[in-house]
Amino acid sequence: MKKKSRKIFAAALSLVLAFGMTACGGGSPDGSSGGSADKAADGVPESLVVGISASPKPFNYQDETGELTGLEVDMLNHIAEENGIDLSYEITEFESMFVGLDAGRYDLIIGNISKKPEREEKYLFTSEPYFKSEIALITAEDNTDIKSVEDLGGKKVPAGAGRANALFMESYNEEHPDNPIDIQYTDADASAALIDLSNGRYDACIYNTTYVSSLTKEYGYNFNVYDIPNADEIEKPEAWILFSKTNTGLRDFFDEQITAMKQDGSLSELSVEYFGEDYIPEA
Repeated sequence: MKKKSRKIFAAALSLVLAFGMTACGGGSPDGSSGGSADKAADGVPESLVVGISASPKPFNYQDETGELTGLEVDMLNHIAEENGIDLSYEITEFESMFVGLDAGRYDLIIGNISKKPEREEKYLFTSEPYFKSEIALITAEDNTDIKSVEDLGGKKVPAGAGRANALFMESYNEEHPDNPIDIQYTDADASAALIDLSNGRYDACIYNTTYVSSLTKEYGYNFNVYDIPNADEIEKPEAWILFSKTNTGLRDFFDEQITAMKQDGSLSELSVEYFGEDYIPEA
């Protein structure tokens, strides 16, 4: 009987130790913090590392205290809190987010990312966008000379390298070498660029209309906004979360969570809070 009791105790102790090692184990085998290695039984990671650029405001940005905030941050934090997920953010340049996702440092990336064929070839997108707006030509309130893209030849227009508006203007310049747009490459987010537009630093901007709504709501800036006939060719006015191509379980999880936030109205509340209007597409 004593031998049998010892065997039972040893087996029980092994189970306890094994469970303890599983519960405490986190991160990758080499000790790095990026890319969750341990996953729950349903395929959802116990922790997530998010690649984010801290721009454009108010999608995601750092407030006056340095805290990361914005619609996308609040959305992800809500999902994490509801599901007991340990969420961490790594701030990096916009293009570096994709490099980090490629390298496995991030579980997902976010930052008002649009859908493009070349991105769809490499990455997995949420099945539906969590945000939808419009791309437009924007000028200062007292500017009556610029009303269409054809009026931009020789004009100063800001854009972030690799962003959709930059790619559009670069293509435009290739087709109009005799009167190209003076692209002003900048790391400033759209809100800052629009303020510079109002102050006369730029002649026009090509951005989502959401930024105009946000600045008008928060600071009282007013702009002229003109439709661009082929706006969808510049950028699909939708925002998506991106994952590695094989991470379908995580994508499906976020699909469910975002749909739930659309249906209960909490995502629309965030849109109104940060943009002054509801830009959330229906579930």
